Amino acid sequence: MSNNTSPRIQKFLAGWGLASRRMIENWIRQGRVLINKKPAKLGDTLRGEDEIIVLDVDRTVLYRATLRGVYDERSSRWLKRGFEYWAVNKPRGVLASTRDPHHKNMVTHLVPSSTRVFPVGRLDKESEGLILLTSDGDLCHRLTHPRFGVIKRYQVTLDWPVSEETIAAVEKGGVMLDEGPTLPAKVKVISSRCLELSMREGRKREIRRIFERFGHRVVRLVRVGFGPIELGDLPPGKALELTSDEVAALRRAVRRSHHSVENKATERVTRRPASGRPGQHWGLRSSRSSARRSKRKGSRS
Repeated sequence: MSNNTSPRIQKFLAGWGLASRRMIENWIRQGRVLINKKPAKLGDTLRGEDEIIVLDVDRTVLYRATLRGVYDERSSRWLKRGFEYWAVNKPRGVLASTRDPHHKNMVTHLVPSSTRVFPVGRLDKESEGLILLTSDGDLCHRLTHPRFGVIKRYQVTLDWPVSEETIAAVEKGGVMLDEGPTLPAKVKVISSRCLELSMREGRKREIRRIFERFGHRVVRLVRVGFGPIELGDLPPGKALELTSDEVAALRRAVRRSHHSVENKATERVTRRPASGRPGQHWGLRSSRSSARRSKRKGSRS
């Protein structure tokens, strides 16, 4: 049976705007998605008369779904197909999330729409500026996945003047964080304490952690661009629905992946074991040399 008639659960629910595919995969891992009243697994598909139930963190039912559609238990209505795309200038202190029992100020509250939208990527509570919100789970997945490397631009104000050596290190990439080295970034100097960073990745509090490695504290962090979308003069706390041209520009931005950039920055060569041949680089493989070896008479596989 084709994927059109038996879609994977995360793709189906994202297509109805419940969340991004990555977020729904997290729900599945947490046991919050049931298929025919049993916990769903990654890779499960939705077929025929199957019923999907999506649970909240307190195990109350949020949604029920079949191939015919998705029912929202909270608002007691069937969801409609069709997506919305918004740009918001998030003020400091507003949480970039859909729900959190410990915080009342959510970025979703700034969007004047009854459609359930969710943030595209991260922007921590103390940061400000442009954040996109949408009900399009597939586009959200592409915009936030490192493989597509959509560029985000930030204005960073530091506690004291930054050195040329620090700027060069950030531009080069390879700054070691807990989860691995950073990718290269483009740095534009605005003043001795203010920089504009253009980055392809978006780890949690990444910019703040990068500058902490060099003894700096980020005083203010404002995102001014996300791919082709600019913050412009949108006032803090205000939302603006994207035009069809802007949505098309976002789709063009995720047509091709940027694996080569990521691989170049994170490639590592491990040490050669004592039994290895001199000059052999372990951890990297060459298809060309492998092909030559396979043609040698009597070569071992």
